[in-house]
Amino acid sequence: MFLLLSVLPPSSMSWWRGSISLTTPMLFVIGFMLNFLIGGITGVMVASPPIDFHAEDSYFLVSHFHYTLAGGSLFAVFAALFFWFPKIFGIKLGERSGKWSFALLFSGFNATFFPMYIMGLEGMPRRVFTYANTGDLAVLNLIASIGAAIMAVGVIVFIGNVIGSAVAHEPVSDNPWDAYTLEWATSSPPPEFNFTSLPPIRSERPVFDLHHPEMAIAAVK
Repeated sequence: MFLLLSVLPPSSMSWWRGSISLTTPMLFVIGFMLNFLIGGITGVMVASPPIDFHAEDSYFLVSHFHYTLAGGSLFAVFAALFFWFPKIFGIKLGERSGKWSFALLFSGFNATFFPMYIMGLEGMPRRVFTYANTGDLAVLNLIASIGAAIMAVGVIVFIGNVIGSAVAHEPVSDNPWDAYTLEWATSSPPPEFNFTSLPPIRSERPVFDLHHPEMAIAAVK
């Protein structure tokens, strides 16, 4: 637990006093952090023997598993796809469609898996094809099914975004995100061996140094 908490201050300090733009990749990163946080908190709960005894082999574990792995990796993958797509293919995916994809996937994911926590605490076992229609299990399962359908729509919107962007093939700059690291100093997509000539590297943000050479020289002095 101490090691888990020890990684939080450096992660938080990287955002401290930063100028965060809510682009599609950033939205998916925030979604990843929120989902992974929920999965981590419920993981601590499952580590408690009294709760684990009650939640074992129930839908509580199904929800915890998906929040930790699917909610984490899925949203991180989408963030990476939107961020690196211009560099790999020379095409930037549509921001408006991307934000719709995020809204649908994030709301659908939570509508699907958060009710499963309640189902598990109410005693619904996993790995069953049917269940006793007691309490509010029917309503919760209906909400989860609707959430899964919303997620499917989000994936369809993403696929449409990829196809539409590929067909339109609007030109994109070498650095559409105004990033500072070395990979954004080459063309999009990059040539063979990545660089025709390697730019001067004076710090950990070489693209910024190229745009502001006077500040780079001052930093070296």
